[in-house]
Amino acid sequence: MRPALTNALTNAIRSAFNYTANEAADAEQWVAQLDGAMQYWQLTTPINLIPLDVVEIDFIGGAVSNGFAAFIGTTNFAVRFDVDTTKSFLREQGLDATLNGIAVNSGSTQVPASGENKASLLVSSSGVLEEISSIVGSRLMNLPVYNFRVIRNGVVIHEIPLTNKAQGATQLATVGNINAFMPNYTNAVWRKP
Repeated sequence: MRPALTNALTNAIRSAFNYTANEAADAEQWVAQLDGAMQYWQLTTPINLIPLDVVEIDFIGGAVSNGFAAFIGTTNFAVRFDVDTTKSFLREQGLDATLNGIAVNSGSTQVPASGENKASLLVSSSGVLEEISSIVGSRLMNLPVYNFRVIRNGVVIHEIPLTNKAQGATQLATVGNINAFMPNYTNAVWRKP
């Protein structure tokens, strides 16, 4: 096809669907690669969790910072990464945890080295969830988290996709009215998953 005709057809199709190049770019999915020390996801309002709630966190596997790294913290429980010189492990405290649908084995399941992964946590006692990736002041979890949800009685009551680069430091919820905010945000945190 001739270039002029191709361009005219493309523009006509875009016009018919109210398409713009910026909308296409904004719709692209990104993931925030946090530095693990100063950057983490803080919820704009704490979420009160009750027994049998399920907290799901989607993340991309990879290396974890050397030393202690926390994955998710509340006043009553945590799931964290403990790292030695050779391996990183998912450890659970006070709740049932699965990684990609498989029960965490005796509190020491190795963190996947790559790929999209899902940690599911069954809440065993009431607690307050305030942020994703910290406990006791240690914010060293540097795996990219790209989605977060709370399920109660089989219904998603909170969900925050953490993939919208256009929203910047504050990622807006798609379910519920609690958003996530990243302290010490810079545009450089974003990368393609």
